[in-house]
Amino acid sequence: MKKIYVMAAFLGATSFAFNQVAQKAPSHLTLNTEKAISENNGAVKAPGVPIWSSDFSTASDWAINGNGNQGTWQIGVAAALPNPNYYSTITSTTAANGFAFFEGMQYLLAGTVDSQNAWITMANSIDCSAHDIVTFKFEQEYRAFNYDKTYVEVSLDGGNTWVQTVDVNLGITVNSSSPNKVVYQNFNVNNSPTVKFRFRWENTSNDPLYGSGYAWQVDDVQISTLADHDIALNNLYYGSLGLFYHQIPVAQIAPIESSATFTNKGSVDQTNVVFTANETVVGAYTSSSAPATIVSQASDSLVVANNFTPSGAGNYKLEYAVTFNNVDDVPSNNVFKSYKFNVGQHIYARDTSTQAAAGTVYGQMSGSNTPELIEAGNVYDIYTNANLTGISFQLGNVIEVGSLVYGVIYDNNIDAIPNGETKPYEVKAGDEGKYITLAYETPVNLSAGQTYIVTVKCFETNFSIATGGRSAAQTSFVYYPAEDTWYYTTSTPVVRMNFDPSLSLENNELSNLNVSQNFPNPFANETTIEFNLKEAAAVSYKVVDLTGKVIAEASEGKTMAGDHSITIDGTSFANGVYYLNLTAGESTVTRKMIVNK
Repeated sequence: MKKIYVMAAFLGATSFAFNQVAQKAPSHLTLNTEKAISENNGAVKAPGVPIWSSDFSTASDWAINGNGNQGTWQIGVAAALPNPNYYSTITSTTAANGFAFFEGMQYLLAGTVDSQNAWITMANSIDCSAHDIVTFKFEQEYRAFNYDKTYVEVSLDGGNTWVQTVDVNLGITVNSSSPNKVVYQNFNVNNSPTVKFRFRWENTSNDPLYGSGYAWQVDDVQISTLADHDIALNNLYYGSLGLFYHQIPVAQIAPIESSATFTNKGSVDQTNVVFTANETVVGAYTSSSAPATIVSQASDSLVVANNFTPSGAGNYKLEYAVTFNNVDDVPSNNVFKSYKFNVGQHIYARDTSTQAAAGTVYGQMSGSNTPELIEAGNVYDIYTNANLTGISFQLGNVIEVGSLVYGVIYDNNIDAIPNGETKPYEVKAGDEGKYITLAYETPVNLSAGQTYIVTVKCFETNFSIATGGRSAAQTSFVYYPAEDTWYYTTSTPVVRMNFDPSLSLENNELSNLNVSQNFPNPFANETTIEFNLKEAAAVSYKVVDLTGKVIAEASEGKTMAGDHSITIDGTSFANGVYYLNLTAGESTVTRKMIVNK
């Protein structure tokens, strides 16, 4: 029975229902493949009048405490970080003078995760009796895992009670670093003369597979009066039906939507707030939202009036900006990521890698850590009827020479499409980071308006798939056969649809081996498979189960050109699914066989 922690049915065009995340162990830090840009609409100005500040060079300004079972905050420099290969070191303005950090990584690596609740608090209260609201600013570096929380809290009675708690990194996807390197958060202090702030890390999970986390580093804290003019970006959305692609076949072009949510964190109501999208390579598109008024401390969502539809093959880049009637006092919280993509003929890609063919591995997911088998891939929306002829993917740096890799396509219920498994690829020495295309013997017909999941799998635990970029929750997946469970992942596997018609093996006259489906299938004790050789070759076969274990194998020796058959004795096989890998010279064909006694 198919166990799905991830989905029972679609909630929308590209949305699944999950209750767990995919990353069962932390991943090493990966390269960033996109660069954020800032539209600041003017010179940087002070975000209000400073009331108090600390750069952590004076440790006595802070008190460290907690009531969790593991971990404590520390004040130190970069050399004091225990496991920086799993996350970035903070690059704050005064990092050399020291900064505060909490790390949970070492407990997760040791597999001894317990509850964690630790905080670092201002040692002395400050007088905010002249202020109703203040801005709490700090610099940070944070990478998210499953259940860790990164709270900033305020006390109005000198630290006896904490009346306002904000998770300043809420919504950062698993294994992603927060893009917010400078955080501005407004707090109600109600004219209190005894105000304290604290940073608190909390993790209530004691599961070593899902608990704990990486690290949170903070520095250069400043408390100030409100800025007058401060429109802050909360979220930026772009894509088609909720998904964004970085390579799009011409036949699958669809309108690209753009929207964003903003908060007015300043003291003054802002009028004529406009969100704009602009294509900067071809230069034939710009669209803006209707002007909005956002009152102080309120939020609003702005949508561009006209979606962007690419005109044809080529490179494109959408840039975003927000304008209003005043100069923004805090432009650093309006950082927009540009959306870059290519429209071509055959490749449909969710990942951001531009160097897959060159062998550059930005990140990877592997089954070798635990170890266990994995299968990983992405959701794709189809807008025009198409024939899928192959699945292209990039291996990571963990491989098993001689192992077989397959591509598979599923429908939106994660049921395999008939004949949706590709011809296998046999991994060779030196294949680390190799970009590979797995071809179909017969193209798979895909229907417009449908959503599909494309994956790559291997029956060896020493197997890895490269990743590039980040996926929204419920749009990229990892399957663990040992648990018979699908999970979603926020790292985007380099697993792509390929519509190149020349890949179809039924049109490939260079193929030396043609193999029929075994018959009968399912079978109880015996089944036969027929094959044709265009040229003489050494023939052999293996039968493997779903775990990759070889159940039977034989060599037929040098076999002449022509029609042949092999009868397989399955009397000792248990009921279930098996794969027959028939090899003739350099050609290998796989057939799925079912035993049902």
